[in-house]
Amino acid sequence: MRQGTISTTAFALATFFVLIAGAPIHGEAPHFTVGEPPRIDARAIVVMDYANGDILYALDPDETIPPASLTKLMTLHVALKAVESGRVSLSDIITIRREEASPHLPYGSSLMYLQEGMHVPFEDLLRGMAVISGNDAAFTVARVLGGSNEGFARLMNDEARALGLGASHFVEPSGLSEENLTTAREMAILARNYLRKHPGALAAYNSRLSMEFPRADVMPDGVPPPDIKILLRNRNGLLFTYEGCDGLKTGYIDESGFNLVATAERDGTRFIVITMGGTYGPASRERGGAMLLDWAFSTWKTVRPAIPSLPEVRVWGGARQRVALNTSEDVSFTVPAVYAGYVSVRLEVDPEASAPVAKGDRMGRLVFTAGDRILRRIDLVASDDAPLGNFLVRIKDAIVRFFSNLFNPKS
Repeated sequence: MRQGTISTTAFALATFFVLIAGAPIHGEAPHFTVGEPPRIDARAIVVMDYANGDILYALDPDETIPPASLTKLMTLHVALKAVESGRVSLSDIITIRREEASPHLPYGSSLMYLQEGMHVPFEDLLRGMAVISGNDAAFTVARVLGGSNEGFARLMNDEARALGLGASHFVEPSGLSEENLTTAREMAILARNYLRKHPGALAAYNSRLSMEFPRADVMPDGVPPPDIKILLRNRNGLLFTYEGCDGLKTGYIDESGFNLVATAERDGTRFIVITMGGTYGPASRERGGAMLLDWAFSTWKTVRPAIPSLPEVRVWGGARQRVALNTSEDVSFTVPAVYAGYVSVRLEVDPEASAPVAKGDRMGRLVFTAGDRILRRIDLVASDDAPLGNFLVRIKDAIVRFFSNLFNPKS
């Protein structure tokens, strides 16, 4: 069933409704109504706001579908975590084994054309997965980090559980198997985590239009390099045709159809688009992704309002008299574009509290509005613990508070 309704976007008349997935723990986003995007060739769709992970549009987002080569996004995520933890270095030289070499993989599958005996930097394997969707690269990375495809799949599933992806399950790292399963919603969550946790990955891997491979420096001992430079072209056509697109991945197997994870940024607003189960080919997949991104950029905008200085809260009976406040989340969020130029903020904080106060306790909130329309509420939380003070502190504060309230009663 399609989710969303069609309505006008005129500022004075608009009432807005958006389906929000995974509401923020400490924040609150209201519901908005906007017109749906155009119909495209896909069984399942998610359009996600990058800033907060709000789902702006969804069509059957929880249908389980084999991700095909979108699987490599999880493979890249696990590999980059291994690099960041020091388990492996981008400069480590990996010797390619016979079973990982291109001639021994399924005919017609995506390859970076690894050869037995090649000596390949680990970083090249990551590029091979991101740019050309190399299944040979994915199998090699799996062997290096997990000992085998099966061992690496366990790492992938552990990471899926850590990210809360309850419907996702992986049996190998490339996406060739139809036993890999995920949903459009969970693929969007994975993509957002990938972007947030590996901020350099887009430039280093996913947005690269091509890569040179093989090169003279990686050739097996005694094997001459190619006579000409060979450039492998990125399979994500939106990188070449859509303004602001800088990732992420395409995929296809017969059992799933044509799948896409696309992301694009313009003027500080970024969206993530997932389409799964397309039937009419790569051109239709690309066209559909572009139409969804067009709809997102024309309908929504991410705002980053300035906020007032946050006061300290007086803590009565506490080991510390005052506690500072922090926002519970980043103060950036996506609203219907018609509201973006009219955002103001209101501070709601009780100036005093009673001990004990724990770090992270809700102490107030910021309320963002446009006219009389509430756009978002973001909680203000204690920045530190304020435990109970000793007996003398509590007695003194009780007396001071009594007389303060007596002579300065709250209205």
